[in-house]
Amino acid sequence: MQVKSKDERTTARGKISDILDIGSFMEIGEHVSARFTEFYQPDSVIESDGVVTGYGTVNGNLVFLYAQDGEVMGGTFGEQHGRKIVNLYDHAIKAGAPIIGLLDCAGFRIEEGLGGLDQFAKLYSKQAEAVGVIPQIAVAIGKCGGGMSIAAEQADFVFVEKEKGKLFVNPKGILENDIGDNPNLAPVDDGSYEWGEIVSKIKALIEMLPANSDFLSDIDDVSDEELNRDLDGIGAKLGDGKAILEAVSDKGEVLEIRPELGRDMVAGFIKLAGETVGVISCNNVDGEKRISAEGCEKAARLVDICHRFDIPVLTIIDTEGYQTKAENERYLPAAAAKLVRTLATADVPTISLITGKVVGSAYSLLNPKGLGADYVFMWDSASASIVNTRQAVEVLYGNWTKELEEKFAEGQSSALALARHGLVDKVIAPEDSRKYLIGALQTFANRR
Repeated sequence: MQVKSKDERTTARGKISDILDIGSFMEIGEHVSARFTEFYQPDSVIESDGVVTGYGTVNGNLVFLYAQDGEVMGGTFGEQHGRKIVNLYDHAIKAGAPIIGLLDCAGFRIEEGLGGLDQFAKLYSKQAEAVGVIPQIAVAIGKCGGGMSIAAEQADFVFVEKEKGKLFVNPKGILENDIGDNPNLAPVDDGSYEWGEIVSKIKALIEMLPANSDFLSDIDDVSDEELNRDLDGIGAKLGDGKAILEAVSDKGEVLEIRPELGRDMVAGFIKLAGETVGVISCNNVDGEKRISAEGCEKAARLVDICHRFDIPVLTIIDTEGYQTKAENERYLPAAAAKLVRTLATADVPTISLITGKVVGSAYSLLNPKGLGADYVFMWDSASASIVNTRQAVEVLYGNWTKELEEKFAEGQSSALALARHGLVDKVIAPEDSRKYLIGALQTFANRR
């Protein structure tokens, strides 16, 4: 029987090499081949059985990684193929290190009967075991169909390679109808990108995320100059959620998740004094600061990841309320409720910063004191009210004057008014935001 060499086998190793540090890859199970059955007795076999598995480092950080090859046996998932991935999960969980899956699988291997299906069930079980224990990243580098699409969605982050990558359960040819373009059905992945962009995103995630749920990064010693760095001009960035996060973060860096979806919310990760913090920031879209169902879904997903890996959460609040579009209304209550649940039950440090004008019940959604925020800061120029202050004056006084509105705002909706009611811990100048956020974060240092 002939055994083909590595060079003849796959391009999967090339994808792995793009991600890992040069020379760091240690392959596991490279000589494993498909099980012979009544229906599969070839003259030659390709070792690795269509999936390359092993470990290596990304900028010095240990990761476990597997890459499927869609050219081996029709890109099918077989018994040995599945066993290799399951074994890799065992290693990753025991080592407490992230796992990355590069997926290119058209479906099950019919020649092996139920053996492959049983391994799929074991893979699902291992993935469920890994949830909240180690980060899981999946990339559809080719066809990711049938049961493999479900495996992909168990990951914390799912990317799709443009042109080649496809996520589906049933092949398009057997679908009975077409859902169509429904703007309220959010995609089930973190976006489609060119391969080089995906590699960069994976490396950034590995740098930003803890290796496992028991790992807590050290807080960097911050110089007085860096701690007290004035954020000159940050007030002018009001409404630009990402710009505010860039201003307060270390090195001005924000790792955003799902940037194309729910643009009314910026969700992602930043570093504050070297510690990773999950962030949600309201964002102005086309001159409007209103919250959508898609934005709530994205924010809830971010908070859920932070809860699993003990990452503090920072919320930047600046909104006129909820979107009033009819197509958004149907999905908004469930999405907003999901965000409320994740924030209220997240057993991690939570900090909120009110930066702009907050109107209506959206105030109750974005982690105020009443929902459980550990610290709430508020810019001295910000305000919060049940309705627009002019409307409030007209209802309460029966008429409106500028003097009455100013009086109402000062006593009921200003930053000082909220502080007097115990709803805000500290009223701050916008340029002092960074030092207060870092100071609050460092009060939780002993949780290590």
